This record gives sequence, structure tokens and C-alpha cells, in this order.
Amino acid sequence: MSTNSLVPADARSRDIASLGDPVSNGRDRLDLDGSLVFFRRHAALILATMSAVLALALIGSLVMTKTYRAQARVMLTGNVSAAGQADPTQAGRAAISNQLVDTQVEIITSRDMVERVAKAMGLTDKRTPAEREALIDQLQSRVSAERSGESYAITISYDADTPASAMNIANAFAREYTQWELQLEQNQNSKTRKDVEAKLSRLRDQAQADTQALQNYRIANNLLSTSGTSLTEQEISNYEQQVAVAKAQASEDQARLNTALAQLRSGSDGDDVGEALNSSVVSNLRAQEAQLAGQVANLSSRYGDNHPELIRVRSQLSQVRNQIREEIARVISNLRAKADVSSQRLASLSATLGVARGKLSQNNEAMVGLSELQRNAEASQEIYETYLGSYKQLLAAEGSERPNARVLSWASLPSAPVSPNLKLNFALAIVVGLGLGVLAAYIVEALFQGLTTPEEVENLTGQHFLASIPLLTSIPSRGAGRSKAIATVRDEPYGVFTEAFRALGASIDQRTNGKAQVVAVTSALPDEGKTVISCCLSHVYAVSGMRTILIDCDLRRRGFSRLLGKESRGAGLLEVLNGSAQLNFDHNDNETVFWTLPIAGDDEDGDHLLTGKPFEDLIENLRTQFDRIVLDLPPVLPIAYTRVLAERADAVVVAARWRKTTAFALKAALRRLPSDQVHVAGVALSQVDLRQRAYFGKLDPAFYYKQYQKYYA
Repeated sequence: MSTNSLVPADARSRDIASLGDPVSNGRDRLDLDGSLVFFRRHAALILATMSAVLALALIGSLVMTKTYRAQARVMLTGNVSAAGQADPTQAGRAAISNQLVDTQVEIITSRDMVERVAKAMGLTDKRTPAEREALIDQLQSRVSAERSGESYAITISYDADTPASAMNIANAFAREYTQWELQLEQNQNSKTRKDVEAKLSRLRDQAQADTQALQNYRIANNLLSTSGTSLTEQEISNYEQQVAVAKAQASEDQARLNTALAQLRSGSDGDDVGEALNSSVVSNLRAQEAQLAGQVANLSSRYGDNHPELIRVRSQLSQVRNQIREEIARVISNLRAKADVSSQRLASLSATLGVARGKLSQNNEAMVGLSELQRNAEASQEIYETYLGSYKQLLAAEGSERPNARVLSWASLPSAPVSPNLKLNFALAIVVGLGLGVLAAYIVEALFQGLTTPEEVENLTGQHFLASIPLLTSIPSRGAGRSKAIATVRDEPYGVFTEAFRALGASIDQRTNGKAQVVAVTSALPDEGKTVISCCLSHVYAVSGMRTILIDCDLRRRGFSRLLGKESRGAGLLEVLNGSAQLNFDHNDNETVFWTLPIAGDDEDGDHLLTGKPFEDLIENLRTQFDRIVLDLPPVLPIAYTRVLAERADAVVVAARWRKTTAFALKAALRRLPSDQVHVAGVALSQVDLRQRAYFGKLDPAFYYKQYQKYYA
């Protein structure tokens, strides 16, 4: 028993794991090579997944309903208000803003616009309400509008099952949108004009009523005026002016009268009275008096006092002077009468002024109500004039409406469908397929429990890795026959397949210091290549000059007995153990390289022969005659006596099928081979595909097969 078997499994695992491990040296680095190896390892799965997705995409694209897209383009003009409604006045038109353009986009795809298009095209005719709603929903789901960059152009797109339908409906949306804006403006203007007209009539009546009430109030309260003041105020002003004039006139007339009277009282004959001086009659009489006085003086000088002529002239002079005094008396009387009249007129005007002032007090009280009526009348008139101005503007704008949008380009007949887009579908399928393929590869990698590399074998099981046995189909071989593996080892003694068994034998010797005379080959489960390993290892031992015998210990499968065609040839292992046959190794045919002890007959109680004293004695006997004794044991997990037979061997080789045998199964088998009773030399990986081996760990010599395969040419 080798001392190496006494080393704890975890220690051996750490030692092996530390050899050549790229991440055990303390350096953290990105293993791009490992990633590439991963993708190369699962390239078939990734490509298969991508191919399946591509096939599904192709089938889906072929069976999918074709959709055609037609596009019409409209452009907003400048005569649209910021509120999104038509404005007939130039002042109401605002610059087109981004928010307004976005609003127009929403209007195009609105349900109201869809209903207008459906009605204009007659699509809703002879349909039930439910069918109309479904049609409207379908149209709305297929129409879209998008602003072209930062411009005022809007692209209207419609998707339909046929090119003609797509073109016609897209053009219908463009046409209805532009007409909708124009009709909206016309309807808005007409509605506004009618509303203003109706209000204008009421406002006119109201203004007239308020003005009439104002005038009636003025008349009723004697507040009529042309200058903005009441009649009473005007009368008072006139009366005050007249009173002032009358006072002045009365004072003047009284002063003239008083002066004249004072002159008369002072002895004046009235000649110096101002009014007399100004009288033409008095002036004429004075002239006559002067003339007659002159005559009197002349006659007096010529005649005596009794001269008739002098008496006549003196009589005439006396008459003239009497007339002068009478005229002066009339002047004084006139002055007195004029003074009386002026006084009476002044008194009358003063009385009338007092009455007017009393009436003004009453008018001032009435002015409070007049102000309210006047404000109402002015307000009604102002509102009426405002609406009248708007009404005139609406009348002037009627018929001059312009569309708020125009068609830049009509939709043309689509030449190719937009859906399904084969190029896009294939591109997406490739991306999705690669993604799913990589995901599947990661899942497979995560769920994979098989053994692939030597480091996995040693780290997961704690056992030494012995060798990798290539898969025959992964290497060129000239061997043929019923047992192809044996034929390859025989026909290609220097091939890579044969060299693998030499490496296995060398590893066994190294693990046992060359003391492994009895080598047992087993596995955890059936079909893991243990029989081929037993046969080929025996052949390699034999051709190397060692006397070798191969014993078939698998009573159930009878592995190499069937493989080499010796199942029914004479006596076998059971017959030797039960004593019915004797071993004879004196001669061997020329075709047999090593001796074999197959299982020929049937014995239901063969287990006790193998586990009992007969088999132990047989092994001891064979040790004296052979250099190598190879035991082809049954699998460990299904057959219990395998553990007993393994104790008879100097070294046990556990075969594990590459990437098929799980670490759990192998560890379960190794637990049944306790190290204190069984010397397990290590694990050999069988059926290793050298074409794929390069996709895995670099610690396995098979990884470098391409570099050294020329040695086996």
C-alpha cells in the first residue's frame, strides 16, 4: 500500500489545484482565453439555438400578415392662434410654438379626426354601432403623426393590409385635417358673428333704454343742458349777470336823476343838466332862444319897449324859454321814470334769482340719481360700440378665411411592406438567438456536472488523475474489426490511442512505485469504458514484455468476454474457481498477445466464488506466474462485490467517461472504496474527444494534442 494513499484527500486536492492554476498566484486578471474557450465549447449549442430562432423568425415572417405604410406630409401655416383655434384677426395670430405643433399632432390622431375620415370615406356606412366603434379603434391604432425635426411639417402615416388602402386612408387624413382646420375657422367665425349679432341687438336696445331713461330723468327734474350743466344753473348764471347789469343801470339812472335834481335845487335853470345838454330838442330850442335873444337885443336898440315887433319877438322868446323849461322838466321826469324802472327791474331780477337758487338746491338733490343713470347709459353705449366694432370686423373677415395647414405631399402607393421586415427580423433573430444561445450555454454549463479536466477530477474527487483515453472517432485510425479499440492498439502501436494506455500504465507505476502487479479497473456506473481500458492496458503491458493475464470479473455484463468473443470458449473463471477446470498457461496461440480468463459458463452463485477464498487463492497463484494481472471489475455503485474484489488488487483504476460521468456519481463510488482497505491509484477519463479537448483546461496533456500529434504520424 503506497504512502500517498494515506494523504488526506483535501490536501491532495489543494496540492494538485495549486499546480499551474492561473488564478492561484494571487493575480486577478480577466481570462479572455477562458471566455473564448467557453464560446468555442458551446458553439454548436449557440449556433443551434440561433438557427432555431432564425427558423422561427423566417416562418413567422412568411406567415405574418403583410403591412404597408403610406405617408402624407402637411405643413402648418402662420394663421393659427396660440390656443390652437382659428383667429380671424391679425392681432390674434401668434407664432407657431412647439407646444402648438405637438397639439396638432395629437389632433391628427384624435378619435374625432378618425371619425371624420371614416365618415368622409364612407367606411361607417351600413354598420352597427359596435362595428363602427371597432372600425374607429382599428383606424386609430394604425394612424400616427410625427413632427419632422424642428420644422412645421407633420408626417401622417397609416398602416394597412394593402398598398391602396394605406395610400387612400393616409391621403384622407391629410385632406380632412387641412379641411377640418378651414371648416373650424369658418364655423368659429360664423358662430362668433351670430353670437355678436344677437348680443349687439340686445346691447343696442339696452343702450337706447338707458339713454331714454337718462333724458326722461333730466326732463322730469329740469336738468336739461347743452353744456353739461343744468338749466337752473344756466338761469342762475344769467340772472346773476342781469342783476349785476340792472344794479349798475339803476345806480347810474338814480345818480343821473339825483344830479339833475341837485342842480335844479341849486338854482340852475336846467341848462347844465347833462341829459338836457344831450337833448336835441333842448339844443334846437337853445338855438332858437339865442336867435330870438339876438333879435330882441337888436330891436331893443332900435325900438322902444313898446314896439310891436319887439313885443312879438319878446313874446316868442318867452315861449321858447317856456318850452326849454318844459323840455328840461320832461328830461327830469324821464330820468325819474328811468330810475324807477331800473329799480323795479333790479328788484324783479333779484326775486327771480332767489327763486332760481331755491330751485338749484332741488336740482342738486336730483343730480345724484342723474349720475347713476348717466354712468349706466355711458357703459351701455361703450359696450354696444365695442361689440359693434367686433361685428364689423367679423363681417369684414367673413369669406376671407385661409386654411391653417396645407398638404406638402400626398401619399404614394407603397412599393414594399414595412412589416414583416425580413432584414430587421433576421437581425433581431440573430441577436435574440445569440443571446438565447449564450444563455442556454451558461445554463448548460451551470447545470453540467460531468468531469472534463484533470484539475476537475482532482479538485472534486480528491483523487489523482492518471490519464486521458482518447475517443477513437476523434483521432485518425487504421484499425478495424469487431474490437476496434484492441485493433487500433495492435495496428497502431505508436499512435496516440496506444500512447494513452502507456501513459496510464506509467501513472499506475508512479502511484505504486512499480509494485502494482494486480491492477483492477472499475467505474462508478456502466458504459464508462472500463472494459476497453482493461483490454488495451493488458495489451500494452504484454507488448512491453510483461507476462500479462486479463481476468473478466463482471458476472453480469461479461465485458471483455463478449468484446473479444471468448464468452463460449471452453472453461472460464467460474469453472476454475469451482474446481471443474484447471489453468494451463504452457501454450498460447500466435494471435493472442496476453492471456485471458473470461467468464464462459453460467453460475447464479458466482458471487461467493469471487468474494471467497477460491478467488483469493487464484490471485496468489497467478502472482507467481504473471508480471501483470488485470482485473475487469463490475461498476462500483450497482455491484456490491466489486468493493471486495478491489481489496485484492495492488492498484485500482476508476474509469470515468469524459463529460458524462458526474462528479457526484464518482465521489459516491469512491466512498465505497475506503482508502484504508483499497488502494485507488486514481481516475482515468475515457472517450476524451481530442477535437473538443482544446476547449477545456490546459493542464491536461491532451490539450496540446495538435502540437505533438506529429510524433504519432
